[in-house]
Order: sequence, then C-alpha cells, then structure tokens
Amino acid sequence: MTMSMRCTLLAPLVLLAACGTTVKMLPESLDCPVLEERLAATCAAPATLGDGATFEQVIRAGMQDRQALLVCEKRRADLAQTVRLCNKAVAEHLQKLRELNQASQAGR
Repeated sequence: MTMSMRCTLLAPLVLLAACGTTVKMLPESLDCPVLEERLAATCAAPATLGDGATFEQVIRAGMQDRQALLVCEKRRADLAQTVRLCNKAVAEHLQKLRELNQASQAGR
C-alpha cells in the first residue's frame, strides 16, 4: 500500500474523530443484594405450655420467648439498616445520573 493510499484511507477516520462528541460513561446500575436466607428467616414461635404446667415451666418459657424476641428484633434491625443503606446508595446513584443528563443537555 502506498503512502498516498494510506492517507486517503485515514483522512475520513480523522474527520469523523474530529466531529465526534465526547460521551461520559454512565455509572453501572446498583445492586443491593440481601441473602435469601436473611429474607426468609422468621421469628421463633412462642413457647406453648400444656395444661398443668408448673411455675418453673412458665418462667422458662417466658425466658425463652424473651430471648427469641431479642434475636428476632436484632435480625429485623439489621435488615432495616441494610434497606436504609441501599436506599441511600440508590438516591446518590440517581442524583449522579441526573447530573450527567443535565450536563449532556446543556452541551447541546
């Protein structure tokens, strides 16, 4: 290929590159995964006492129920915090997208 042929082939590419506009890359979409096991976890059912339960059995059942409620509340609070963090990240992501959209509209 001669030098003049190379220049002839490269000239349209140079012109196209000079006419192009710069496009910012959009951020990737967010993913806020919560393990299915965490979502499927349920709270323990209250203890059941049969007829004729002793006072000791009632006290033990009450203590077990209290402990189960504490564990359940901890799990609920952890999931709520995860959702709050995810919502905050999504809001920040959307704000960045809006800014990019406004900047691209201003350039026209």
